[in-house]
Amino acid sequence: MIASLENWKNQISELPEISSQDLFSGKTAFVIVDMVNGFLTEGILSSQNALSVLPAVEKLLLFAKTNQIPCVAFADCHEPDCIEFHFFPPHCLKNSSESEIAPSLAKIGGFQKICKNSTNGFFAPEFQNFLNQHAELEKIIISGVCTDICVMQFALSLKAFCNQNNKNLEIIIPVNTVQTYHAPDHNAELMQLVALQIMTQAGIKLIGEVNYL
Repeated sequence: MIASLENWKNQISELPEISSQDLFSGKTAFVIVDMVNGFLTEGILSSQNALSVLPAVEKLLLFAKTNQIPCVAFADCHEPDCIEFHFFPPHCLKNSSESEIAPSLAKIGGFQKICKNSTNGFFAPEFQNFLNQHAELEKIIISGVCTDICVMQFALSLKAFCNQNNKNLEIIIPVNTVQTYHAPDHNAELMQLVALQIMTQAGIKLIGEVNYL
């Protein structure tokens, strides 16, 4: 088991860079998952690990905006009686600063903010509308947090939707733009590796990072 994880860790570290022009060629969309204050800088679920990928996400968003690539940014926005709070501590309440997209990303702009009431943005009605309005998409690039929860659930649901509908949509994750939190009962490095492996085995493409030429 340990040897297998070490081997996978080495494979992840050796993933190639991809040119931004190649990554965003064709009919592409960019999805940012939960890069909100409540997971980055404030509140009980904020994490320095999550914050560490913000610069890489900023670069992707800036490139997408400059090249008029459609972008969605999911944001946890919960009501006080949200059923999710049976399993997670209260966080990212609707209309609170925790539920706001990180200021540096908001300053760049160029995205459609979609509020979600669960860990899986795929089921948010606004995202379903986005998919219907962009039926021509060939690629969706995903970044954000947390890799093993919201990112993975969204990516797997999107992939299952594509398989069910025989839709040849490539789902791509630059690994330097996704991260998870560390806690006594949640080893960030282990959960990151496991989540990335699960997504790879489901047919989701991992790349190392994006090279902006």
